[in-house]
Amino acid sequence: MGVRAAVGRIPALDGMRGIAVLWVIAFHYGALGDAHRDPWLAAINAVPVIDAVVRNGYLGVDLFFLISGFLLVLPWFVRRDADLPPPGAGDFYVRRVRRIVPAYYVQLALLFLLFVPLLRGWDYWRKDLYVIAWNGIAHAGFLHTTSPLTSGTLGVNGALWTLAVEAHYYLLLPLLAPLFVRAPAVAAVGAFALAALWQAGARHDLDALVALQMRLGAHWGWPESIVRHLLLTQLPSYLGHFALGTVLGRVWLLWRGGAEPMLRWLPVVALLALALLLHALGTREAILGEQTWVATTLALGMLLLAAALARGRLARAVLDRGPLAFVGRVSYSAYLYHLPLLLLWQHYAVPVPAYLAAPLYLACVLCVAWLSWRFVEINGVRLHLSLLLTPRRRS
Repeated sequence: MGVRAAVGRIPALDGMRGIAVLWVIAFHYGALGDAHRDPWLAAINAVPVIDAVVRNGYLGVDLFFLISGFLLVLPWFVRRDADLPPPGAGDFYVRRVRRIVPAYYVQLALLFLLFVPLLRGWDYWRKDLYVIAWNGIAHAGFLHTTSPLTSGTLGVNGALWTLAVEAHYYLLLPLLAPLFVRAPAVAAVGAFALAALWQAGARHDLDALVALQMRLGAHWGWPESIVRHLLLTQLPSYLGHFALGTVLGRVWLLWRGGAEPMLRWLPVVALLALALLLHALGTREAILGEQTWVATTLALGMLLLAAALARGRLARAVLDRGPLAFVGRVSYSAYLYHLPLLLLWQHYAVPVPAYLAAPLYLACVLCVAWLSWRFVEINGVRLHLSLLLTPRRRS
């Protein structure tokens, strides 16, 4: 049983995905752009609140993780409430493969055969074949966050580290889901504690693991800071995000058909969460120091729950229809392609008036994302893979 079969469509989540991917795109555009030449970036830098939001656009990834946590354990909760056996792990894995692998593999093929040569030179394969080959193997198996040699995706699509985190979470989810079904609050507290401990260890401890990585990378001379950053981008750092999303999914399941007194407080909750988020963005180290991620994750989680439960016309118009909903539908493909397209844009784009650069780049990303969504995610490779993976029934 998939999420859609278990609970139906949750209208606002397309819009929330749209916000998440646009936030990440804005972050990379700002980080790699030049405010002296780009009037859009100059305008952003001139407004402190907007500048803080864009500079912290990597939190769009946190929102994606929260949405995954919110959705994927719902079938376990639904079947438990109906006194039915839990979903099978095999069926879950097949659904996840069908959902993420086709578009990911097509993007990998383009990455290694087109994007890397265009950005690194057509003789790059010949000069560093081992690195290319190992990156291909690691990325194909979602293992590229296990080594600094592969985590940056050859400097062409470093955003792919999040796909490895998601895949590792999917692998563990059938084991974790029963824990959340039995005691969601306890499991969430435990997940937050593990994430905080892992992040503290990645920054200041885990010396044996850091030393091992540095020995393995002696030929490339990886500094300790790179290894510690690698550890911070692995699944344990984000267990709290997935866990909070799961708990919020449970709350949504309980409240969606009633709890009118609670729903009246949604606008207040959303405003308080937004205020906390903006404050945290403006003063990253002032709230909880290195653990400020807890505050931003809680704030994003409250906004996600408020959006999922919202019933007002304005919320539905913004999140369920129109541009944000469209961007949300193509958000996976937009995420896959936005960074290499940005690098290609900066390398090869025909000179255009500065005020047109950002809109044209975004239009290019959304066009490629729609093509990938339409012909890969929905049809083509995905359909073919579905036929291969669906068990045949005996007559």
